[in-house]
Amino acid sequence: MNRVLVTGGAGFLGRWFVKHHVEQGHAVVAVDDMSNPHSAWWEEGRYQAVVVDAGRYFELSKDRTFDVAYHFAAPVGGREKIEGDPLFNADSLRLDSQFFRWAVKRTGIAVYPSSSAVYPTSLQEGWGSVLTETMVHPSNLTWGAPDEMYGFTKFAGEMLAWKAAGYGLNTLCIRPFSGYGEGQSLEYPVPSILARAKEREHPLTVWGTGLQQRDFIHVEDVVGATIARLDAGVHGYQSMNIASGIGTTFNDIAKRAMQIVGYSSVVRNDTSKPSGVSSRRGDPTRMLRYYTPMVSLNEGLTRVLASLPDASDRPLGARSG
Repeated sequence: MNRVLVTGGAGFLGRWFVKHHVEQGHAVVAVDDMSNPHSAWWEEGRYQAVVVDAGRYFELSKDRTFDVAYHFAAPVGGREKIEGDPLFNADSLRLDSQFFRWAVKRTGIAVYPSSSAVYPTSLQEGWGSVLTETMVHPSNLTWGAPDEMYGFTKFAGEMLAWKAAGYGLNTLCIRPFSGYGEGQSLEYPVPSILARAKEREHPLTVWGTGLQQRDFIHVEDVVGATIARLDAGVHGYQSMNIASGIGTTFNDIAKRAMQIVGYSSVVRNDTSKPSGVSSRRGDPTRMLRYYTPMVSLNEGLTRVLASLPDASDRPLGARSG
């Protein structure tokens, strides 16, 4: 993997993959249109950073080839964006189709960041089912409705990856569950809850019922699991959950955060805000053939808390809540 392309290279996931490959001594091209206010390059100058729409880059780079291409370019936003503005994800369909049409001739291996949102919401009610990769496959045309337009676009991306295998493209579709880590926007629940805990908010606010369960996985393990699977070889279309297999409620995240910070408060649930599905837990069996997660939940939360700036150091309008 000497020549690496990362679209969305200034986004949360993109930065971590850029960091990994640069530190491995690979020649990295990172592409990002910088349209998201949270976009930021990781240590510019150590790789080629290109400010352009990913679709435009595919048009301009028809003479370049890569050993591996990660396609992280997509509209991004948290749960409120997913439910409140469902069409904001529609541009992912354009970017994904452009990527796969380009990738069949220009890269040895593609990595497509799918999502746990591809799984049918009917399997995530109440205590929910443990979600295994075989529950969703593009060849099965009786699939259940995924989670909102976001989940549908990710399923469509996997369909493109499956079809592209017929053109000779090898694609790993990773399905991270609730990924979190240092550098993630406060639009997402874990850093937002932790930022409020760092401010010693009382009561500490958690969106929705707070009883909804998620399978939290640190971004360092998302990178580690992906690289381990690539090193094992990818042939055709492949999917893989990246998950711990453990369900944790958002209320529990809040309680753990308070313990780490060292204060006590009641948790106030804001039910006017979206909760999402009741329970989303992944089966990590396929991932564990190649990789075992290294970052425990408490360690990950501690690291994110340490990375968050104090409220007085944040730009105006960036305070949580």
